[in-house]
Amino acid sequence: MAGRLGFHLRWRLSVLWALEWGISGTLLTYLPIYWKQTIQLSTSQTASLFAVAAVGLWVAPFLVGQVADRWLASEKYLAVSHFIGGLTLVGFPHAAETYKQTGDNFVTLLVMSGIYSVAYIPTWALASSLTFRHLTDPDAQFGKVRVWGTVGWMSTGLFLSLWLMQDEFGSWLSQFPELDAPRSAIAAACDWLPAPQPSDCFSIAAMLSFALSSFCIFLPHTPPERTQREGIAPLEMLKMFRSRDFRLFMGISFLMALLIPMYNLVVPVFLTTGDIEDGWVPAVMLIGQISEFPALLLLGLFLKRLGMKITFSVGIGAWFLRYGLFSISGGAYSLILVGLALHGICHVFMIIVAQLYIDSQCRHDLRASAQNFLAFVTLGIGMPLGLLLAGKLDDGFDGNYPLLFAIAAASCLVLLVVFWKRFEGPKTIAVAPPPSSDPETQNPEPESPETDASP
Repeated sequence: MAGRLGFHLRWRLSVLWALEWGISGTLLTYLPIYWKQTIQLSTSQTASLFAVAAVGLWVAPFLVGQVADRWLASEKYLAVSHFIGGLTLVGFPHAAETYKQTGDNFVTLLVMSGIYSVAYIPTWALASSLTFRHLTDPDAQFGKVRVWGTVGWMSTGLFLSLWLMQDEFGSWLSQFPELDAPRSAIAAACDWLPAPQPSDCFSIAAMLSFALSSFCIFLPHTPPERTQREGIAPLEMLKMFRSRDFRLFMGISFLMALLIPMYNLVVPVFLTTGDIEDGWVPAVMLIGQISEFPALLLLGLFLKRLGMKITFSVGIGAWFLRYGLFSISGGAYSLILVGLALHGICHVFMIIVAQLYIDSQCRHDLRASAQNFLAFVTLGIGMPLGLLLAGKLDDGFDGNYPLLFAIAAASCLVLLVVFWKRFEGPKTIAVAPPPSSDPETQNPEPESPETDASP
């Protein structure tokens, strides 16, 4: 029976995920609006900036995988990467404002996007491999740690909306006279702060990056594995393609990665076509993050009772349903909100299950390389191609969102059918991790007779 995850290890991994995804929550829900409405880029230009993020994923399986699996402790690599990422975020608003005024330095924005992607994006997979390394039962324990990534995303997204829309929020609070005293006290305490600007999303993300870089000193020590070290890690990992199921799984994951970017690129702008103001979009999209809580807590149950194949299929089916609802919504917010609320199933049952499956299929000393290769295939190749495709389709359809989302829904349905008919795969994806260098993982607390369902 797997040991219970101790508190000292649990809170450190939880803070890691909260800050890791807090950075993304500040940027991803608002940047499409910032680039299009504030800097006045076209959708294709915005897609190009997001697509350049693939640079980080091109180098991740080879550079990051080799470094983390062979040479340097994972927590040290995370500290350096987030510090460099924070410095890059500080410079972004200045480059963006220069482009808005002159219109002739778009290449600078592309270069800065590439630098930031090399620093930040590989840390997604590295955070996963570090976490898996210290879990004694990934199926049961990962969701309870990863859920704090959702908390971080939601908290920063909501804070960004309240910060940008503080005048409107203050006017709404004025309806409650009993709150006048605390509202005035907070306003006086924050009087020294500058007026909110759309570019503040970069400043908030930079502060979170520096905070995570500093926090890495508290993470459990995760040195390279000391066993089975023959060969270059990324090349050794490629031997996994000898499996037919693994090839099919990676192919389906890649094709789904072509379709998923439409959500991040098009949906924020799609929401503003109604009555939702730009600054409130991050808060509205929190509906999706809220749904991650039950999905993460139910993930272990689904995997143990239904198996990996059904769970992953449910994730693909959720993407089909989501795009279908957007397509037929006709501006009806009820259908749009249901589509947003499916995010938990879409993300957890597909993307996180993919990470768990990859972790279960590779050798222990190849985990960082394997996770970064999955990110390379899906986010490094599939995502930029999907962003460019979505940008071209959005510009070409000129606001014909029903047709745009219908194409995405139909594509998801085809992939679901292919995966269901051709994939055999394991019934379970639980793995037994090797001995960890963290004393709390080596000597876990005894399992309680009751199920621990806390987040």
